[in-house]
Amino acid sequence: MTNSVADPIDDPDNPELTDRDIARMRPAREVLSAAAYARLTGASEVALKLPAATIQAFAEEGEDWRERMADALTEAARKKHAA
Repeated sequence: MTNSVADPIDDPDNPELTDRDIARMRPAREVLSAAAYARLTGASEVALKLPAATIQAFAEEGEDWRERMADALTEAARKKHAA
């Protein structure tokens, strides 16, 4: 038998989330240690020495510059691997 929205499962060990539960949720990176998050996501934190101009070029575009820089490096690695 398949489950659908019209046929919910009533499981006392896994109750449906309430609006309050959802409001209290936080991203995994906020509640896990850096090591645990890295194990779950395959991400690792490293320190890089980069020219100030490189960092400034990303930082000028907003507070999410670290994520965008990581995305740019990931894309460069993907292209290098594909070559």
